[in-house]
Amino acid sequence: MQIYIYFGVFFIILVGFAVAGPLGAPWVPAFKKDLKRVIKDSRLKSGDVFYELGCGDGRFVAEAAKMGATAIGYEINPLMWLIAWLRNYKYKSAHVYLGNFWSCDLSDADVVMTFLTPRFMEKLESKLDNELKPGTKFVSYIFKLPIRKPIIKRHHWFVYEF
Repeated sequence: MQIYIYFGVFFIILVGFAVAGPLGAPWVPAFKKDLKRVIKDSRLKSGDVFYELGCGDGRFVAEAAKMGATAIGYEINPLMWLIAWLRNYKYKSAHVYLGNFWSCDLSDADVVMTFLTPRFMEKLESKLDNELKPGTKFVSYIFKLPIRKPIIKRHHWFVYEF
């Protein structure tokens, strides 16, 4: 039975690299112990609008929805989108979309989060500068933005205020 679990995880990661590699970041899960701490550092409150760009398996979207936020995730990998959707369908305030987040409008966001590779961070920083309202928090897991200085630096994430 355990071999099937390992094979399933390997298959998901392999599909993540194959589908998202040229278009975005491959799926690599965030550490489970970081979920609540990242959300806490983002200063997310009930009623806020939370976006996760490239939501993978939807764990941060679910965590934000549990906090009472409107939680929106975008995922380009169909398999990961399905997993995220299944994880979040029970939350009325969670919405997981299959698609490219570059075309979504972030102007209503209170908190935006992502776990992208460095090659996209400059383009993302430009998008955030153009779309986020003043005071919006942005959390980048692992990789920092090239120009802005974070207001919070942790071992695995950076929090910025726009």
